[in-house]
Amino acid sequence: MANKGVLLSVGTDRSPARAREDYVKAIYQLGRYGPVRAAALARYLHVSRVSVSKAKRQLEAEGLLEPDREPLQPLRLSRRGRKLAVAMVRRHRLLETFLHQALRVPLERIHGEAERIEHVISDDVALRIADLLGRPRIDPHGHPIPYDDADTSKPLPTLAELRAGDRARVVSLDDRDDAAVELLAKGGLLPGVRFVVERADAARVVVRRGKRVLTLRRPHAAMVRIGT
Repeated sequence: MANKGVLLSVGTDRSPARAREDYVKAIYQLGRYGPVRAAALARYLHVSRVSVSKAKRQLEAEGLLEPDREPLQPLRLSRRGRKLAVAMVRRHRLLETFLHQALRVPLERIHGEAERIEHVISDDVALRIADLLGRPRIDPHGHPIPYDDADTSKPLPTLAELRAGDRARVVSLDDRDDAAVELLAKGGLLPGVRFVVERADAARVVVRRGKRVLTLRRPHAAMVRIGT
């Protein structure tokens, strides 16, 4: 068992259970945007390609990944792997909501806190949290909370894709960069807020909401998912 922990090591917690959950959740989330390659998964989890290759073999052996049918095939979760991934997403987003609403933890901190806690609670406890909160539909970043094994949400365009004069509404914020989330929150660019793009160039996007003007670097603008 200790050897499995080394093969699947992600982050500071070297337990095989946590690493297994981190891998399937990452493959699931990346898979919403297209085929998941080993190199992309390594970048997403900040691990080496060797670690991903070892983890891939282990996840296949445990029935969480579909086995390769051809060389360099994208990583695909099995039905069992997808079920586990959606459960982890549900736990994470419910924990974020609880931390933010009930404990008043700042928006930029809830992702990291939930990442640590999600591995040590059960699905039953997660659903009890949901009932306590009144079964919220979205988390504080605007992401939908799946209550069954099918998360049908689709990727949305980003603020970085808009041009001067465009109007839109913030639907959600990508949450993996705490400093960027803090900047967006302080600028009032939160889920549900409507804005207009005043200027957009290769480096910056300038938006106005009411009397407030916020200048964003393009990487930060790409974190803001939008709708009409």
